[in-house]
Amino acid sequence: MKTAISIQDSLLPFLPLLYIAWADDVLEEHEISYIKEQFEKNETIQPEVKESIYKWLNPDIPPSARELAYWKSYIKDHADLLDPAAKMDLFTLGKKLAKNPDSEEWINDQTKESLTHIENYLGVASHEAIRSVYETNPLPLKESFNLNKPSNDYSLPLKTLLQHNNADLKARVQNILDPHKEAIESYDDDLITRKEKVFKWTKELADAGLGKLAYPSAYGGSDSMVQYAAVFEELAKYDLSLTIKFGVHFGLFGGSVESLGTKYHHDKYLKDIGTMSLPGCFAMTEMHHGSNVKALQTTAIYQPESNSFIINTPSQHDRKTYIGNAAMHAQMATVFAQLIVDGEEHGIHAFLVPIRNKQGDAMPGITIGDNGHKMGLNGVDNGTLHFNSVRIPKENLLNKFGDIDEDGQYFSPIISPSRRFFTMLGTLVGGRLCVPMAGNTASKKALNMAVYFALNRKQFGPPGEPEQSIMDYPTHQKKLMPLIANAYAYDFAHNHLLREYTSDANHDAQEMEALAAGLKALSTWNTTATIQTCREACGGKGYLSEMYFDLLKADSDIFTTFEGDNTVLLQLTAKSRLTYFRKQFGKMDWWDTLKYISSIASTNLSELNPLITRDTSEDHLLDDDFLLSAFSYREEYSLRSLAMRLSKKIKNGMDSYEAFLQVQVHLIDMASAYIDRIVLERFIATIDEQENKSVKEILTSLKNLYALHRIEENKGWYLEHDYISGSKSLAINKLVQKLCKELKEESQHLVDAFDIPKHMTETALKFY
Repeated sequence: MKTAISIQDSLLPFLPLLYIAWADDVLEEHEISYIKEQFEKNETIQPEVKESIYKWLNPDIPPSARELAYWKSYIKDHADLLDPAAKMDLFTLGKKLAKNPDSEEWINDQTKESLTHIENYLGVASHEAIRSVYETNPLPLKESFNLNKPSNDYSLPLKTLLQHNNADLKARVQNILDPHKEAIESYDDDLITRKEKVFKWTKELADAGLGKLAYPSAYGGSDSMVQYAAVFEELAKYDLSLTIKFGVHFGLFGGSVESLGTKYHHDKYLKDIGTMSLPGCFAMTEMHHGSNVKALQTTAIYQPESNSFIINTPSQHDRKTYIGNAAMHAQMATVFAQLIVDGEEHGIHAFLVPIRNKQGDAMPGITIGDNGHKMGLNGVDNGTLHFNSVRIPKENLLNKFGDIDEDGQYFSPIISPSRRFFTMLGTLVGGRLCVPMAGNTASKKALNMAVYFALNRKQFGPPGEPEQSIMDYPTHQKKLMPLIANAYAYDFAHNHLLREYTSDANHDAQEMEALAAGLKALSTWNTTATIQTCREACGGKGYLSEMYFDLLKADSDIFTTFEGDNTVLLQLTAKSRLTYFRKQFGKMDWWDTLKYISSIASTNLSELNPLITRDTSEDHLLDDDFLLSAFSYREEYSLRSLAMRLSKKIKNGMDSYEAFLQVQVHLIDMASAYIDRIVLERFIATIDEQENKSVKEILTSLKNLYALHRIEENKGWYLEHDYISGSKSLAINKLVQKLCKELKEESQHLVDAFDIPKHMTETALKFY
């Protein structure tokens, strides 16, 4: 009686086909149909064998890079090829892999014919492709990895969740950039060549209609900031120079025209900006004034006799600097300058100033410089701009919030100069939403590399036994697992804020700006820390450029500075929270004040009593009520004590500016606590929205790790304020370690959901 062939064994003769098909490129639907058609014609192959093959031809569940590496390793270790130089087709190699004698019946000439047809159709030279198996000497993957091990049932839904309904759009980006992967990852370019390449790729994205997605449909866009942000985020998987170049032109320059201009400007410029027929830049920052936008010294003096403005740079200290797109490509700049009408200053306004002609020559009165080589982002042409009495027409004032009438008088729909200034800057908050999203994508890419490396890298082990994966070491788990939890936490917070910002809901603009500023700060700091930790987690391998850490570190480091220095942004967030606090007290009568004081006393009784501060049970520590209460208590206590400090200093006669300087560190701590609480709330809300039970479970574990690890990082504060006892702090430490160990088992699936392009992941699996 013939022995039944197991599914795994039955797959072996076709393993070379599957490896070459997927390793060569993504299989298209028509290719999959053709392969199935060839096997359907082959009557000698058993139905269960065909089903096994078809399972690995599902485009919705392609093999991961780790599975491909396992296949490659298996082929090398079991093919028994004494002469790697010998040419061998898929059929011959497949026969060598299938050592089961019962398989000879269906590994026959008909099978060979089917495989030959498939080879010819796919255009693969199988003997050359298989030879590549022997060009490296990879270490075997972790023994527990099984060829037919199914993906966890949360894997695909989790990937879908992280795409936030933009899967098709992200796939379009990958289809455009994948053919350029060798050029993108080249290290041989000089500065000029690199900048020209990035400009060319940006133009290619524009030609595909991806740059103008946020613009109104009347100008070729989709009225969707959400879609624009999805493209921006996806670009960060490939090249952060391209990401920033894309953002400077379409987001900052185009966004300023759309948000600060009126219909005249939209009609005249937006279509050309959307197609990159009019490359532009965003000239705000000056050499000596940095984040202090109100103090910019560039002037725009109105000339009533000619209905024009004179744009002028008073000194070299006041020239615009670090301006992306300025050094080589921009033809027009949005210039922020002090508007002066009839000798009276009206604050910062934005003006469109031509800086180059179509031939690339600087316009009269414009001096353009190059900032030169940078730590990173050298595909972006950052430059300086100096204006020597440059005349522009009155129409070039972006006049949505301030204009000059026919009598030469300034007017604005917003009377308060301060409110007008912050309203103008508030319309550009989109950049503070997109930059941390790109930074978080860089974190995901780093984590993807570090996790795959850790799962495959083996060293040390019990005496006399095989070496073990470094991912099995608790220290390694503690390095990586909380950072994976952070990546998910910030992803959900970014997505929520983006959708809130772009919704039609009536939001408090100041609160939205403060939240965007604070989230940008904490998220980009997390990016910097994550990439560094992942580099270290990969040892010497992580120092090689093929692992991407060098570019990720260098290119993302500036994220903590541009779109607002993080420390400055957190002060903005803190001041907004203080304003909120003051408004709340301003509305209180004596009864409200009494209730507020009572609520503080109630909190002290309920959360600071010895039973709670010493409760070390796992159920308590993993309860959302405890986690949210801990985060909220730190935020509210910090806010309350900060307000009291400031009030006391000012009442004692200290100047308010000096008072703020003296509590600057407390401002940062309070703002950070506020953002932590918001991120946790969004994590919990995202979990509540999920219907898939497995997704809920894995996200809950990640949420618990995010929250407890943040408490662990701030345990000094909690211990100082008697919110937790020493024994509770130790229990939290142990639980964090336990969660890290549990999530280690899911680490591959968790980073696979980040959807990092396969060719990038494969670099983590190379061993020499």
